[in-house]
Amino acid sequence: MNAGQATAFYDIQGLASLRSQAAGKPAEATAEVAAQFEALFVQMMVKSMRDATISGGLFESNQMDFYQGMFDQQVSLHLSRHGALGLSDILTEQLDGATATSDRAETAAAVPPQAYLARAQTAQSAVPAPLSVAPAAAVQPTEDRVTWQPDSPEEFIRGVWHHAAAAGARIGLDPNVLVAQSALETGWGRKVIQAEGGRSSFNLFGIKAGNAWAGESASVNTVEYQDGLAAIQRASFRVYDSIASSFDDYVEFLTSNPRYQSALEKVGDGREFLRELQGAGYATDPAYADKIINILDREAYRPVFEALKNPLALSLTTENR
Repeated sequence: MNAGQATAFYDIQGLASLRSQAAGKPAEATAEVAAQFEALFVQMMVKSMRDATISGGLFESNQMDFYQGMFDQQVSLHLSRHGALGLSDILTEQLDGATATSDRAETAAAVPPQAYLARAQTAQSAVPAPLSVAPAAAVQPTEDRVTWQPDSPEEFIRGVWHHAAAAGARIGLDPNVLVAQSALETGWGRKVIQAEGGRSSFNLFGIKAGNAWAGESASVNTVEYQDGLAAIQRASFRVYDSIASSFDDYVEFLTSNPRYQSALEKVGDGREFLRELQGAGYATDPAYADKIINILDREAYRPVFEALKNPLALSLTTENR
């Protein structure tokens, strides 16, 4: 049991220690906060069911209501500890910034950011160990497989880089931006939406199926924001047969939608492009652009990006050592 984990709803000490745990072990604290939120949600459901029952029984009293409430709260906490609804897992991914869900149906109206920009906070992505720079000869494109799941951010970057470079060249955008965006959407390739039979959907940009999509789709639970508040929804997402198809469709998706014209006019500045993309309603997460920029600014990833952008210079540097 974690030090900050409350096993009883009245365990004030456990909740207090959660605050100190957040400073030393933020990942564990995030999971605990998500579990507490799920417990609160279950408690509200149970209370609603209690209120809907017929009252006035022989054994009903204020004391009975008090102890019944205590029991319901404890049951709610117990259910959340055993993943009864799975809500805490989804919230943990969202709070970690590992998964960014978005609203990209072609017919949807742009979501004005003014309503929730004041609440936007930059989320910190999980930072693995510092990345090592391999010689240029070791930089090989990833072969698209039925189940593709990189073992590290470095492997993810190298696997999608040449696709990002080709897509970026079509619209004049720095490929680093596309790599960072796809990393956020997929949790560095570890949380790509699965298609039928457990196959990878290769959907690296969280593009929903929509009415205009004639290809295969996969339906999953996703977190969407409305007026700055998160809610779980069921949505269908596009399925591709390769990483290349995902990047190609992303470029086609942007260039064929007038709502993203303002973002395409800012491709010379990756950060402005991302802010315009969010402002046009590409994602409902109010911190979507900031999360991607946070990945771009990570010092640990820069050597890999530079090596892939200029493999000749890296090769000469390696030979002169």
